[in-house]
Amino acid sequence: MDKRSVPADDTNDMGDTDAGDEPMTSGEKLLARAALGGVLSFAVVPVGLVLLLILLVTAALFPRAVELEGTAPVFWALLLLAPCSAIAMAVTMPVRHLVRAAFGLSLSPAIGNAVDAAFSWVTYFLVGLMLFAWTPGVDAHSMTPAVAVATAGVALGLLAERLGFGRDKDAAEPRTQ
Repeated sequence: MDKRSVPADDTNDMGDTDAGDEPMTSGEKLLARAALGGVLSFAVVPVGLVLLLILLVTAALFPRAVELEGTAPVFWALLLLAPCSAIAMAVTMPVRHLVRAAFGLSLSPAIGNAVDAAFSWVTYFLVGLMLFAWTPGVDAHSMTPAVAVATAGVALGLLAERLGFGRDKDAAEPRTQ
């Protein structure tokens, strides 16, 4: 056997380790966080804008339920929409998964869809409540707009699924006529 001398400061064995074993640098972590934030913003922003539009229409239809002090609350609501959505999903998603896991394989597709719709309604409702509570310049006297946002959000989700935007299984299978 032949011993090779390796300098003490050369500890990088690129050939002996997998790329997955190396720790990420701070630049790579920052890039991964930025990519995740971009993906989340593309998913949350369109849905959030529709929900905010529903919230504003509901506030206009029920003027005694919500009072807005000018247009500044709309911009504040846009800024607070993503954090409120993230908090609401952080609360409801683990409970949704626990409920689905508790039923296990005995859960029929109809009941599974009902459970998903119920948790979606609760998520949208929490987003509406948080926006009313935390948005400066908004004085909410009723929960009617939050209920309207939650109901419209679930209805729009079901409509999008019916139109084919939420189909994963059917996209892979060719349709026959």
